[in-house]
Amino acid sequence: MLQSVGLPGFASQHHAPMLGSPDGRDASDGIRLRAGGSTRRHRNAGELARLRRSLARDLHSQNSERVMAGLIGLLALCENASEKKRKPELSLADIQRKSRAAEGRPHDALRAFGARPLRCVDAPALYAILLEICVRAGLKRVPELFLLPFPGMNAYALGGPANACITVTEGLLRGLSRQEIAGIFAHEVAHVLHHDAGAMKWAAAIQREITDLAMRGIGDLAARDQDFARIGPQALLLVAAPVMAQLLISALSRVRELAADSRAIDLIEHPKALVDALCKLEYFHTGLSPLQAHMRDGSLVRALHSHPGTWERIAHLS
Repeated sequence: MLQSVGLPGFASQHHAPMLGSPDGRDASDGIRLRAGGSTRRHRNAGELARLRRSLARDLHSQNSERVMAGLIGLLALCENASEKKRKPELSLADIQRKSRAAEGRPHDALRAFGARPLRCVDAPALYAILLEICVRAGLKRVPELFLLPFPGMNAYALGGPANACITVTEGLLRGLSRQEIAGIFAHEVAHVLHHDAGAMKWAAAIQREITDLAMRGIGDLAARDQDFARIGPQALLLVAAPVMAQLLISALSRVRELAADSRAIDLIEHPKALVDALCKLEYFHTGLSPLQAHMRDGSLVRALHSHPGTWERIAHLS
């Protein structure tokens, strides 16, 4: 009886030795011990992988905060260089308020792109996948699904946990398996959990403000016809600021994409499905494997991309 509940060694001490091994132990004991050891190893490996992903998410969060701080610092430098009197704190408060207002209307944005809502009765299988992911994520509200009637393969999320919407294209639904769709949904749900849409709207608003300050500052400096030796550093900063802001925006987007990948793995039963989906998306968009695409693009090109390369994403997930 005790053997059947996972204590094989204990039972052999209380009854006559059984045939099957020289020392009288049941031959199945060794098999059970090996199976138990394998299970423990798999469990330990799973726990280590979850710990690694948790640490990676913390690192991504810190990197995201650094990039956002860089945008704020660049805005302050531009205001100083352009000699505008407005306080940065007021500008940031205005931008934050406008970004939150825009985040509260994801449905309007999706309909403007031609997406149509998918009701649960229209796509019960998709909502079943999404519901399971949301339960694991702890979301109290299941995002609404929207469909874009395009052959391309893409998906994106808008809004926050209270009003999130996830849009998928017809091409994505046709080209991916059920498990791969679950991986993509988990990635988008992670974006919702991290408030990524709001963060990127905020960053884009900061970027617009930096560009506006730089353009007007350059115009003011040129109109004064001052000595270039004195205004040169200011002028150089204002000329470079829009490019620097764009690089920071791209870096912020890449960091948050990696964080969403890391979170998504914990929300699905088959982590490899997300990697398979990313490989299919890479081939659809470029006709290349992830490694071929990585070798083609140099570091400068990758610095301009809003998404990390598929090879880099897979490396972070493995």
